[in-house]
Amino acid sequence: METERQSTIPNALPFNSAGSSSEDSVKRARLPSSNQDETQNTVDYISQLPDAIILHIFSFMTTKDTIKTSVLSKRWRSTWTSNQYMSFSLPPGSSQKSKGFINFVDSVVSRCTAIKAKRFLFDAPCLASMQSSLDRWLQFAIEHGIEEVSVSLHYRRHKVYVLPRILFCCTTLVSLRVSQCCFSVFGTVNWCSLKTLRIEHAELNDDGMVRVLSGSPVLEFLELKSCLGVKHIVIESKSCKELVIDSHEFGDDEGLTLKISAPHLLKLRLLGNSQGGEFRLDEVASLIEAELNFDMEGFAADDGDLVRGLLKRLHHVPKLVMGNWCLQVLWLMEARDIFLPPLECRHLILLSTAGHKRVPEAIAKILESTRLLEKLFIQMTCTPNSAIGLKAERAGCCLFAGEEFWNFVKWRIYQCLMHLRHVEIVDGGASLLAWEPVLSLLKFLLQNALLLDKIVIDSTNSKSSQAFEPSPLLEVARILLSHPKCSPSAKVILRYPFQGRPSV
Repeated sequence: METERQSTIPNALPFNSAGSSSEDSVKRARLPSSNQDETQNTVDYISQLPDAIILHIFSFMTTKDTIKTSVLSKRWRSTWTSNQYMSFSLPPGSSQKSKGFINFVDSVVSRCTAIKAKRFLFDAPCLASMQSSLDRWLQFAIEHGIEEVSVSLHYRRHKVYVLPRILFCCTTLVSLRVSQCCFSVFGTVNWCSLKTLRIEHAELNDDGMVRVLSGSPVLEFLELKSCLGVKHIVIESKSCKELVIDSHEFGDDEGLTLKISAPHLLKLRLLGNSQGGEFRLDEVASLIEAELNFDMEGFAADDGDLVRGLLKRLHHVPKLVMGNWCLQVLWLMEARDIFLPPLECRHLILLSTAGHKRVPEAIAKILESTRLLEKLFIQMTCTPNSAIGLKAERAGCCLFAGEEFWNFVKWRIYQCLMHLRHVEIVDGGASLLAWEPVLSLLKFLLQNALLLDKIVIDSTNSKSSQAFEPSPLLEVARILLSHPKCSPSAKVILRYPFQGRPSV
């Protein structure tokens, strides 16, 4: 076993019976006597590490890497066998290596001396020859009181791994993530310790969802990503705080709806590409944060009804996040004079692309309804079309009459201007032309927001800002500083990666 472990390390030296390499012995023989004494008195700090520290180090490593540590010292030669954290991965397209991979995992499991297993991570192609082995490895982990399990499978063809029934009765599970696994056939679920559950690319019907939720009384976080078959999610537990629906698959039938009822839920996130249906919120009275950052691909006549219906159920939420697709729908609603319900939102986050004439109308539409707004966060990627931008700059004209627009809608959003204190813009863009829609809004807020405390322009993590000189941002800051202020205490803060995050 020692020979095999040494062979996994490039250029490993053979070890003699004293536990040191023959080359080291030759070097010591050539050293002066004083240097030999120093070498002999050198403390082996690695071997003196407590077991708890070594196992903690193992928790950050894959199983393959922990086995390689056996060459560090005598003490570490068999320490890896007591590792409580097992992590195995085989890249996609490595089917020819599957037999060796199975033998490797079997060898590790058979040598494991840990009384308790804390983590089992498995990421590999699911081949027919591997499924029975995976059942066996999961059973081993469950019998050793596993706390965290992650099974991520890859398929060349349409195959779904059926989770073993013993997994649904694992009372020690605290965190579970499964991808490309089947939930359709199982009995009673007993996950009495489970707090985090992530299900990806799976078929799970309403009955299965009920069994999962009823069998997880202390569940705090639930994420369903690209799942098919679920039509109604009912969360009655007071323990569940956050629900994430990412890229939900409604199916091929028209008019499908995913209903969500969770009276004690605190956070709800609707994300990803969820085309083909709609979301309906029944009982979400306890929500304090909601994110509508999903995309239905294109726009239909009833999209306005969908967004308006969601906002009506979320009227009480103090923190609201809206993505680019929803903002585009708001622009359509603005064009059709469709009113939004009044919102009690105090912290509004808008995720969009700037440089488009529709963005200001969408922002105005939501500001009109958020009359108690105190903090506005806008993440805009201002990457203008190079051809259009060049023509406009050469002509010396502006594509968007921003100041005129905001002065025109001032009477509609005046209540919002009475409470707004903090405004932050992230990723403003590269040129003044791209900045124009945002700049016109900031100038308007400076001149009309009564209690405005600060405007922050943050480009520290912007890819576009790192590719250009900071002069456009400095010019934006100069314009804002020279602009009239309604609030004497209002500050303009510029954060830029090349400038050490200065305040201007």
